[in-house]
Amino acid sequence: MNKILLIIQREYFSRVSKKSFIVMTILGPLFFAALMFGAIAVTLSDTTEYDVLIVDPIGIITQMDPATGKLVPRYPDQFADQDKLRFSFSKDLQSPEAFKEGFYNVMVELDDVSISDGRCNMFFKKYPPTYVQSEIRSGLQESLERFRVTDSLKLDYETYKRVRVEVSFHEINIERLGEEDRTQEKATIGFGFAIAIYFFIFFYGVQVMRGVLEEKMNRIVEVIVSSVKPFQLMMGKVIGIGLVGLTQFLIWVIFSAIVFSVGMSFFSSEIASGAAVVDNAELIQAGAVDRAVLTQQLMENEAIGWLFQINWPMMIGLFVFFFIGGYMIYGSLFAAIGAALDAETDTQQFLLPITLPLVFAYIVSATMIGNPSSSIGSFFAVFPLTSPVTMMVKAIIGASPWLIILSMVVLVITIFFFVWLAGRIYRVGILMYGKKVSYRELWKWIRY
Repeated sequence: MNKILLIIQREYFSRVSKKSFIVMTILGPLFFAALMFGAIAVTLSDTTEYDVLIVDPIGIITQMDPATGKLVPRYPDQFADQDKLRFSFSKDLQSPEAFKEGFYNVMVELDDVSISDGRCNMFFKKYPPTYVQSEIRSGLQESLERFRVTDSLKLDYETYKRVRVEVSFHEINIERLGEEDRTQEKATIGFGFAIAIYFFIFFYGVQVMRGVLEEKMNRIVEVIVSSVKPFQLMMGKVIGIGLVGLTQFLIWVIFSAIVFSVGMSFFSSEIASGAAVVDNAELIQAGAVDRAVLTQQLMENEAIGWLFQINWPMMIGLFVFFFIGGYMIYGSLFAAIGAALDAETDTQQFLLPITLPLVFAYIVSATMIGNPSSSIGSFFAVFPLTSPVTMMVKAIIGASPWLIILSMVVLVITIFFFVWLAGRIYRVGILMYGKKVSYRELWKWIRY
């Protein structure tokens, strides 16, 4: 046991002291924060003004103003000018060349077909952002609808609006009455955890394989196994590199929380005024709102309040458990592959069958976002080769306690089996040189 601890210590400290580990540990959260807050900064700093020309040659949504003699919208409340968005109207079609040389940077053309199917041609010099397209689409849709109701159906539009009902779902799980379910949004959060486990298992599993290959090719392992058993060497490598992964993850969590807090305080007024507590945006910026009051307001906000329904301690605990479990299974197999072969170029034929279950687990997890209650998700949340990834989605959308416990028990049993299996291959392959290894040969090693 002392020898395994020494190997773990060596593998751990030799990697965490590398410049590449320090750089990635620091730059990882900064990189993702830069992407997120950079996108916010770009959006807030966008000063482009959009002059939109609506071309309506047959007068569907426009009419002449007798007072000014200008073409104006039939329903002006739908095309109010904004800070960076202005509307103009015309009956005259413009050629692409005239539009290119003209003043407007977006042009929308309506025709006699637009009133029936809503399709319009949109020309632009620079692709308009989503909010600009949304404003144009909303105004046109409302205007076309009004025209069809008042001119075609000869109905009063206000009466029509009172009759029309838009159906929406307030999702309520019968097991959790009194709170909105938000299953798909939660599944998306779980998918983020699943991707993290998927990435860590691959990244650190390959590190185990390369570390074993390097020692084997340099014949260092011949000296090492004179002092320790091959199984002890394998377990020391797998556990040591796994602890490196956990260390990096925990540092990322702490560092990301700090970076996120700093970034949120920097963008507090803009984010608050656009999302959570509109009435108190100025107070938040000034620091006059009590933290408990702000938290309560955030919880009651429909847009983000559902995030407080997630059992975050449970999810982080499950993440750590299933990362360790999945890594122990795949890390042992990666170590066995590294011990069995003499060069990294020979690993492809053995990596494919090992990585296929992980890839399939990723696909199943992505599918569960659209169909969270699928029974296939329950199966792969228990199947040990896919459960480290799939269970993260299944748990966050409300997996039963017995399913989580069953998955954990099956995973632990499978860990012992695969560690034993990989150890049988490792003890023979680590000192085997110059021999072409096949699946039949591996089977012989297991039976030795």
